[in-house]
Amino acid sequence: MQDSPSVSQKTIDQVDTVYIDNAFATAQISLMGAHILSFVPKSDQRDRLWLSDRAIFDNKTPIRGGIPICWPWFSDAHNQVRQDLPSHGFVRTQQWTLTSSQDTTQGTSLTFTPQNTQGPGWDQPCELSLHVLVGKSLIVELITKNTSADAFKFNCALHSYFRVSDINNVELTGLDGPYSDKTQDWQMFDTPEPYQFSAETDRIHLCESPEVKIGDTQSTLIKSSGHDSIVVWNPWQQNSTKMRDMSDDGFLTMLCIETALTQEFILGSEEEHRLRQEIF
Repeated sequence: MQDSPSVSQKTIDQVDTVYIDNAFATAQISLMGAHILSFVPKSDQRDRLWLSDRAIFDNKTPIRGGIPICWPWFSDAHNQVRQDLPSHGFVRTQQWTLTSSQDTTQGTSLTFTPQNTQGPGWDQPCELSLHVLVGKSLIVELITKNTSADAFKFNCALHSYFRVSDINNVELTGLDGPYSDKTQDWQMFDTPEPYQFSAETDRIHLCESPEVKIGDTQSTLIKSSGHDSIVVWNPWQQNSTKMRDMSDDGFLTMLCIETALTQEFILGSEEEHRLRQEIF
């Protein structure tokens, strides 16, 4: 690992993290799950990411907030008979290693790799890494390489939680076309206009929207590539009260906009896939 002056180590309870402080921004990344916890541009000192004030840092429980990595399946779509496999895959609770870091004119570049890429419900030979650039924007790339002789199917997502001032006053732009609604038995609906929030929202937008903007008192722009879906999620109050790692009113200040592969995707032998999200 190349030594980077902008990178240091910090611990939150039982979780080791990497802390980045450069000319452009600060950021913090948990080594459990290569989970990005914060991104604060120095231009406005506003954290783009939401982290629950009740997030659990015991080094085994998935962290509520930031950018969890969902891989090699999204939600419970693991195509297995057993129902005891972890939701959103198994790498988000694995230990990852910071394999390289370098300060450049664009910011701090970091690469993380997981302890292993095989786990319950998944034995495909492959390589997985997370590339992060902390600069004026935050660039996150989840890279999957098929090292086997055969093609395989997989899904993945960057399950990003964004900080908002008040979900009741937020408006999304950049999405269109049909979405599948989990709260209504996966029925299909057209994207609303204007796109606002007044109840639990759990939608998979089956589109390759390259840009989504969270309209708020201060807007956040999300650019995506390598995806086939954008997932929009807010649990609302009834579900927030059921989560031990989220305060009862936590739903008011967060909104998930997830860059994802949720539809059937086949990665050929020796092929590489890059799921990319850039946050401004």
